[in-house]
Amino acid sequence: MLRLKIRLVRENRTVETLAIANSGFIGTEPEVMLPIHIAEELTLTHLSVVEYRRRALADGTIISLPTYTNALDVYAVTEDRVVGPIRTTAYVTTSRHVLLNDKLLGKLGIVCLDFGEGIWCFRDELGKKVRYTL
Repeated sequence: MLRLKIRLVRENRTVETLAIANSGFIGTEPEVMLPIHIAEELTLTHLSVVEYRRRALADGTIISLPTYTNALDVYAVTEDRVVGPIRTTAYVTTSRHVLLNDKLLGKLGIVCLDFGEGIWCFRDELGKKVRYTL
């Protein structure tokens, strides 16, 4: 599993947390799935206008999730650099994990070298540096 430290920013609110690079979470735009407690910290749940979008889970189940379009800036944070911001749509879920979709990972320049071992690098580091999951 590939876990990354990320920074989520909405207006004057910031949360740093670990997120899972989810190879099965695909989309047409950069997206993040957030647990309710993180959405509350970022005051997303205080927004009066919310859209609900249908998403398919890994097992094929279709669910409807509260969706905040272009609501957050996301950064990848490592010991030696910060990459971002990437403007991202957020889904709020009952999960306890933060999940990053394929488009967001691509915009952040994250390249997975080995999902099973959690080995990765930034695109501009290919062949120069190896990073390990947190």
